[in-house]
Amino acid sequence: MQNVLTYSALNAFRNCPQKYKLRYVDNLAPRERAEALAFGSVIHEALQRWYLLSNGDPRLFKVLDQVDAQFPARQSNPTQRKYWHLARAILGAYAARYADEEFEVVALEKEFHAELRDPKSGRPHPTIRIVGKADGIVRVGKELYLLEHKTASSLDGNYLDKLWTDTQIALYCHYLRQSGFPIVGVIYNVLLKARLEPRQGETEEEFQLRREALAAKNKTGRSTAKRQEPETDLDFAARLAEWYRKPEAFHRERIYLSEERLRLLQEEVWEIARQTMESQQRGTWLLNTSYCFSFQRRCDYLPLCQSGFNENVRANLFDIVPAHEELAEIHEPSF
Repeated sequence: MQNVLTYSALNAFRNCPQKYKLRYVDNLAPRERAEALAFGSVIHEALQRWYLLSNGDPRLFKVLDQVDAQFPARQSNPTQRKYWHLARAILGAYAARYADEEFEVVALEKEFHAELRDPKSGRPHPTIRIVGKADGIVRVGKELYLLEHKTASSLDGNYLDKLWTDTQIALYCHYLRQSGFPIVGVIYNVLLKARLEPRQGETEEEFQLRREALAAKNKTGRSTAKRQEPETDLDFAARLAEWYRKPEAFHRERIYLSEERLRLLQEEVWEIARQTMESQQRGTWLLNTSYCFSFQRRCDYLPLCQSGFNENVRANLFDIVPAHEELAEIHEPSF
């Protein structure tokens, strides 16, 4: 898609122009996807299906069937099995917690295509359009809100404060208003990821060492200890279900967006778009090394940058994938 900017593209350029170039000019996508991102996509797609289905349908069964299909190797792959359990626990508990919703769903996966306008003159940009896709639009009373799904490892004051800085949501709000949806704010639908792990049990060596230690503490010099076996699927599922009965496992945060916030957003988007076009024309893409390890993980493109953009690294670690894939049909995440 030429002359198109999405939030993902704008954000990539703002963080690192070289990353923008690799993804949105060279169309390089990392072959391996971070587990956290893949799992978030599974939950996101499941929630979309949950809200697409009517109350009269066996919604939860259909959603869980969809989750099952995302983890085809769960019987032989411990990582898949762990995330499969986690996804099913989250969605089962979510269905119980929000059996009666506070909002009415107006639209899901709502796309917009809008002109990028100079905030001072109001003139549209001659070559660039802004496009995007919102998770959902919901109505509470007489007001419209964006609905944004989030999976999080923890939830504290810093996490909630950070939601106000979410440029993506402000951008969606502004341009969906232009499309006829008078959105006043956003409802963040936050689902926590339990940090429970399946218990692996003991190896024979570990068992013998523990039994000898217990025997040494016993006056008889014997121990009746038994080897700890790996946790069964049923037992692990039960532990997860108990964890998700906690009130703090799910959270809804409602944020209103001020007119000043939206005004500043327009200036920011226009300036980033201008810089993007300038870099394109000059063929100059700065490398922001301060971004290489943001969000507690390395950038997907770090190996390529470190190698001096070696062609072998490019061929082995990256595929050619059209830009703006978030606007294409949703892919099934691979684990």
